[in-house]
Amino acid sequence: MEVTNDDLKQLLLGIGLNESWVTAINPDGLLSDQGIDSVDYPAFVLAAQKRYGVKFTDTEALRLKTLADFTRHINANRE
Repeated sequence: MEVTNDDLKQLLLGIGLNESWVTAINPDGLLSDQGIDSVDYPAFVLAAQKRYGVKFTDTEALRLKTLADFTRHINANRE
């Protein structure tokens, strides 16, 4: 089963982000422009690794700028 942007929004809620902010996220917009900060971003990467069993190298994680980027990366690299 493929991971969706909505699945990742649920993951963002799980790391404690505000529900109204998460609901308003544009999957194609830069996460940094939508309020995710330098504390939230690594927490999200770690949560995604744990939940979906996908490893992110530091370089890969830095290239993923949007929720849609994460969705594509996870779906392409799930075991």
